[in-house]
Amino acid sequence: MIALLCLIFIPRAIETNKLKKLGYDKEAIAAIRDLKIQKKLIDNQWYSDYLASCIKSKTVNLDYLQLYTVIEGDKYLDDNDFLMVGRLRDKGYEEDQVLNLYKNLRFVELTPLLVYDYQLIEDNYIEDCHNHPENNRSAFVLSGSYYTPYKNTAPADSTSVDMLVNKTYYLDSSYVPSQLTDLSNKAGAPGTQLGKEAAEAMEAWATGGMEKGVAFYTTSSYRSYEAQEKLYDAYVLNHGQEQADRESARPGHSEHQTGLTVDVCATGDESKEFGDTTAFMWASTNCMDYGWILRYPKDKEDITGYEYESWHFRYVGKDLAKAVYETGMTYDEFWALYLKPWSDEANKPSEAILASTDWHKIGKEPEEAAAETAEASPDASAEPSASPKTE
Repeated sequence: MIALLCLIFIPRAIETNKLKKLGYDKEAIAAIRDLKIQKKLIDNQWYSDYLASCIKSKTVNLDYLQLYTVIEGDKYLDDNDFLMVGRLRDKGYEEDQVLNLYKNLRFVELTPLLVYDYQLIEDNYIEDCHNHPENNRSAFVLSGSYYTPYKNTAPADSTSVDMLVNKTYYLDSSYVPSQLTDLSNKAGAPGTQLGKEAAEAMEAWATGGMEKGVAFYTTSSYRSYEAQEKLYDAYVLNHGQEQADRESARPGHSEHQTGLTVDVCATGDESKEFGDTTAFMWASTNCMDYGWILRYPKDKEDITGYEYESWHFRYVGKDLAKAVYETGMTYDEFWALYLKPWSDEANKPSEAILASTDWHKIGKEPEEAAAETAEASPDASAEPSASPKTE
């Protein structure tokens, strides 16, 4: 009997001692045993105050134990982070790179990496971010260049209103939006056209402004591949290709070809840049209620690849526009995190995390988002993450 007790309790005592040496207290060790992760922690020598705290509160996601060990200070992990890890892996980042990025960067500094080229030496990017600690969701400026325009291009999904068209994703020269609709004279200059859904949204947006005493209209809307080609070639001829690429899109890469994009100006203030008008103040703060987003925001040139365009708005639909607004991300970042198809399905996080981070829940009350998550994935064990991660 004594020998049997020794066989049971001596290994347990040795295990407890090893966990204590790592830094875990009595409460954490009890929780570790409940979760059956003692061997994994001991074998890998994993410990951090944050990991211990999450273990004790039983909020730890067991699929990402090592990630918890690099979280310090006021940083924290939620389901948006686990989605981000999957996206970084899908981008080509190795596990040690992901840990290095998470140890040294804030979430707001991670999302641009989904837009940029894969960084073989991620420390260069980390150092640049550290040299710009003032960066936030409102402004993001770096010294280095981390994206090569038009280098690794791919066709855009032209079947959806949420399509991404930029310096990576393009439309075929033959693409023409279905149901092109002329804008009325209260919403657009003569000859301006949009896809039917976007045209109706533009009419509603312009009408909403008029009801508030604000008048603005569309000066440029759908533009064919051929028209964009002529425009771009003129830019190159007059300013050179480098300047042309900052101010104009190459043919196939222009959002105007989608039939979902407008350039607007204030009625009576046509000589002013739209951003300097009172119409801009109302239009930019209410556009999402009509399904529009400011596509190329100020101080986000390093992410969008375009200089600030206060007049350039993109239709994505009301729900998506509000979600993008809530995150403070550029559409390029938002699409890469929440909408982009996976290159390798093996990099996708669990269905519970995908349900929890569904963009339809962004900006909703936690109780409402939690109910939707439970309905979509009733066996989910992780806490739902209804709000965008913005720190």
